[in-house]
Amino acid sequence: MNLNNSTDYDCLIIGGGLSGLACGITCLAEGLSCAILSSGMSALHFSSGSVDLLGYFPEATVVPDPFDALPRFIDMHSEHPYARCGIDTIKEALAFFRQEMARAGLPLHENCSRNHFHVTALGTLKPTFFSQRSVFNQEIRSVIDHTPAITIMNIQGFRDFHPGLAAANLKRHKLFSACDIQCAEMHLPEKEKNPSPVHAMRSIDIARIFDTMDPDEMARLIRTACPDADIVGLPAVLGIERHNAVLDRLRQKTGKIIYEVPTLPPSMPGMRLDNALKSRFAAMGGVFIQRETVEKGTIANGRVTAIRTKNQNDTLTAGFYVLSTGSFFSGGLVSRFDQIAEPVFNLALARSPEARCLGSENFFAPGGHAFLSAGVITDDTFHPKTPAGETVENLFCTGAVLSGYDPVNQGCGGGVAVATGYVTGRRIARGIYSATRQRQDYPDLP
Repeated sequence: MNLNNSTDYDCLIIGGGLSGLACGITCLAEGLSCAILSSGMSALHFSSGSVDLLGYFPEATVVPDPFDALPRFIDMHSEHPYARCGIDTIKEALAFFRQEMARAGLPLHENCSRNHFHVTALGTLKPTFFSQRSVFNQEIRSVIDHTPAITIMNIQGFRDFHPGLAAANLKRHKLFSACDIQCAEMHLPEKEKNPSPVHAMRSIDIARIFDTMDPDEMARLIRTACPDADIVGLPAVLGIERHNAVLDRLRQKTGKIIYEVPTLPPSMPGMRLDNALKSRFAAMGGVFIQRETVEKGTIANGRVTAIRTKNQNDTLTAGFYVLSTGSFFSGGLVSRFDQIAEPVFNLALARSPEARCLGSENFFAPGGHAFLSAGVITDDTFHPKTPAGETVENLFCTGAVLSGYDPVNQGCGGGVAVATGYVTGRRIARGIYSATRQRQDYPDLP
């Protein structure tokens, strides 16, 4: 897309990941004009495709019911983004997000407002709140309660999935200790014309085959390889666009529950979530600008006046700006030799000691690593501050660029991304409608 100096939006979002898209969809739902600038591949392509809310508290203790734990958690973590959102708004955000993903063709399932486990690529169990149907649904839950026979099956030659390792770790968990867990292999149907041998394929290559093939032959191979299994765990490659149809057909033809187990990246469930978010954003009228990096933002008198892009060297303006660039992985924070920094606006960070002090020598340190909670300092409404302590009134920060939380050790990355994106979109709408007096019924926010 050609950018130009006359382009002006109600809201301009920097970052096209989970939080930026959640914010953008919220803005569009409120009738605002919105554009997103994305520098490249979203971190969702490396994620499980599930949305965590609160997985661990206190410390490494698994949380069964996040909403039961949240009041105490917020009392003990007053600087956490959840404390600034409020529990009722978190609930609204999750309901809105689930509704919009269903409209985009990606229904998300939850366990009666409680956490459920999803199986990782290593066969460990991780608590999460929303998952795609191939990872969690009520049928899977009811079968697991009756010690099913499980087969974890790979596609012969596929190198990015290791069923033996997954099965061994799964057997160690008390939920599956009484289950009969086996491993098996099957080959891709020979009638599928594959341009490359399977051992050279990544998950996305096999998923594209599933998108175009007739799943009946695959169902026959599954029945032959594991006739006695109640649940069959397959690598998460059951298509990108047609995964629900493929899942339904395999379930119907095999009589077994088909469960997707994550592979090494790229993650197909993560890509599906990314595609659904972008599809919904576009369908609602949003402008998504790919492969465009914001080089610098200009702040004057406590307000962002413009941002400059790197590739086309254009200057863009908007009423409000949202920084949703993520943490170190996505380049939202950068680590230099002696410090860390936020590269677009040079905002104040909650942790800015020497970079070498941000990690523990023990990779599996119980308390985690300090860099995981590094991020931008904001006020209670997610307006950031400059190094001089000045609040930037028309700039918000959402998601992993924020300080005050540890997405890994608290198991809350997806929930923070969705909640802060949602509440920020609503605050922007309230600010615009309040200024123009076009809308008087906008509800109060915390």
